Amino acid sequence: MKNVYFVQVGFGFDGSVYLPYAVGTIIANCMRYEEITSEYAFPDIIFCREKLADALKKIVDPYLVAFSCSVWNMEYNKALASRIKEKYPDCLISFGGHSVKNNGELLDEVSQVDILNFGEGEEVIALLLKGLKNGDISGVPSIAYRENGETVKTPRAAPCDLSALPSPYLTGVFDKLLEENPGREFLSVLETNRGCPYKCAYCDWVTDKRMRFFPMEKIKAEIRWLGEHRIAYCFCGDSNFGMYDRDIEIAECLVATKRELGFPEVFRPCYEKNSADRVFKICSILNREGMDKGATLAYQTLSDVALKNIGRKNLTMEHFSALVKRYIDAGIPCYSELILGLPGETKESFCRGICRLLESGQHNSLNVYHCEMLPNAEMSDPDYVKKYGIDVIKVGFNHIHSAPERDEEVPEYSYLIRSTNTMSREDWVQANLFSVCVQTFHALGILRYFAIYLFTEQGISYYDFYTDLLSYIMEGEGMLHDLWEQFREKYESNLSGEWNYHNPDFGHVTWFFEEGAFLEIVRDLPAAGKLLEPFLKRYSIPGDLYENLKKYQKTMLRKPFDKGETVRFDYDLHTYFNGILGGEPRPLEKKRVALTVAPRTVYTDMFDYAKETVWYGRRRGASIYSRREAFVSQGDNPEEGA
Repeated sequence: MKNVYFVQVGFGFDGSVYLPYAVGTIIANCMRYEEITSEYAFPDIIFCREKLADALKKIVDPYLVAFSCSVWNMEYNKALASRIKEKYPDCLISFGGHSVKNNGELLDEVSQVDILNFGEGEEVIALLLKGLKNGDISGVPSIAYRENGETVKTPRAAPCDLSALPSPYLTGVFDKLLEENPGREFLSVLETNRGCPYKCAYCDWVTDKRMRFFPMEKIKAEIRWLGEHRIAYCFCGDSNFGMYDRDIEIAECLVATKRELGFPEVFRPCYEKNSADRVFKICSILNREGMDKGATLAYQTLSDVALKNIGRKNLTMEHFSALVKRYIDAGIPCYSELILGLPGETKESFCRGICRLLESGQHNSLNVYHCEMLPNAEMSDPDYVKKYGIDVIKVGFNHIHSAPERDEEVPEYSYLIRSTNTMSREDWVQANLFSVCVQTFHALGILRYFAIYLFTEQGISYYDFYTDLLSYIMEGEGMLHDLWEQFREKYESNLSGEWNYHNPDFGHVTWFFEEGAFLEIVRDLPAAGKLLEPFLKRYSIPGDLYENLKKYQKTMLRKPFDKGETVRFDYDLHTYFNGILGGEPRPLEKKRVALTVAPRTVYTDMFDYAKETVWYGRRRGASIYSRREAFVSQGDNPEEGA
């Protein structure tokens, strides 16, 4: 028997790691062919990012080692492939996955690689193993290999028939892996379909626009397998979950399984943006069971020029505002995402775009990501790069929410857009600093209520407020200045790419800059308050109201070690702000009220607080107390109110 090994390594997240789903589907498919199982054995899957020497020990007399390549493991794969070739010169090395460019140039760049496979790997690898057995791989589709010193590329295969693909969960592919790692927490992937009708220039998620579906019986059986094997976290591998009516049935199956078995605990899909009613129903189903962090109302950019350049359309702002209100009324968190660096975007359009989301009612949660050049996305095409003056930099891969690998054996890299013909490098840095400022002080909530009050009552735009705040911080001194100066220096460093924050007091993981800033501020709120006081007093807020606002802002912020409290106010700020946030503004009344904050969880450890409130809770707005945890009344006996 010839040994075939598969490698799909990922980073650990606080001790947890994903089951190697991609190679698992390939193995499951290969095992259904007697022609393959009579010739080949599949002894092991390398799935952890361990030392190269340790990984090599697990590979014994290999005939073929097949690697699944993504941005987070490409360099590791190259290094391990080199070690394998040194020890086993006759071993064949195959690379496939999203980070393998369709042009086949990797064969010229990495001498250790013998075969490339493109697109879906299940049938391609099966046909490759059959071809190798018969001594001829020229008829295998979707591969590239060397022949007489030249690269040979075969025609692309048709998309797989998903109804015929067996499940790696149900066929026992992962049974040995689970048995040999009893103390490890595994994360999972659930696919219900493949394909995407959209074609965003920055995305290479799918290889085919035509939608194909896995059978419902298989999906439900896999969900049950996850429940029976106590898999807590499930990521949905669909590009647009909620696009079809059957997705409602899948959500109901997930909830029923959790109720019966206790798992999966969390289901994390990427929602379809144009199916508002269906997605709302799915979010309602999952949210009632605590299985979803919230609904995604993604925009990526609010620049019409950038939208045209990337081939994307957005919801109208009126529709967006209505959706935000609908989710708030239902008690379902919603969050929005933007991408910084898209061609056609300017610093001004990006920063004002963030603030337009706030003006439209998105106060709960906001995430900004850097635009990454993915190998097979349209945006990475040389003609596209030239057309939009894209400047790409190679930076160290960011290990957000994973252990900081200061002595990492094999560093990984990302390829990010640092400038375009509409956004200079200097503007890119400033846009980043502005974005971190808004996310820290508004989305995470440090000054959210001050900004909303000034916008509503004095007409001070969010753009002006946060532009002035950023200038105040950069020109000042103390903790806030030091943090943002550190961020500026890191953003201006082209090569390190360490655009993350680490403080061992917050656990052995890294954080986004805004998350690190929030944690530093919230654990020393009195000191931060003194630094912010001169800035806030620039605005003409009457003295007694100012003091009430300051007290309300502090009370509503979920702080480390909070046990709950009752605070009295001279203004009914709670009803006032809940009206604005719910899309039904009402006048601010001056009357004595008592606000009781009763946190459902009291955190006694800073890392537990950081993990639950910021890491796990950010998208549902956990840094601010929810309506269920904040109660208001006029007298001294608070009752649940607004």
